[in-house]
Amino acid sequence: MPLMRRQSLVKFDAPLCETIVEAPKPVSREVLVRIERCGLCHSDLHIQDGYADLGGGKKLDTTRGMQLPFTLGHEIAGVVEDVGPDVANDLIGAKKAVFPWIGCGQCRECLQGDENLCAKQRFLGVRIPPTILDHVPSK
Repeated sequence: MPLMRRQSLVKFDAPLCETIVEAPKPVSREVLVRIERCGLCHSDLHIQDGYADLGGGKKLDTTRGMQLPFTLGHEIAGVVEDVGPDVANDLIGAKKAVFPWIGCGQCRECLQGDENLCAKQRFLGVRIPPTILDHVPSK
């Protein structure tokens, strides 16, 4: 199985470190993307710090529910490397920008195409690692 090299958060309030793991095999409607570019924004820095400063001495804990090591980044672009059995093979090799706000797929917002408004989002690169992505066919 191919290996993935990634820069991961292994400890809060510390520099990222290289971690190497086996690349997952996509299942169902998932796709595996080789990330070529990924921006890290201010929200990623809050996660790395382990908190967001809300002012007035108040802090928002960003460590809750996080399992380390974790690869940050939700501003992703790359090449589709592999696809699950329910995705057309001609997507392999395509360069794509990745939509990171993955909804539940069942609620009214998701069914209307507004995954970014889903109450049960799985924020890719913020709450779940950016490795396997659900493929949503374009309308």
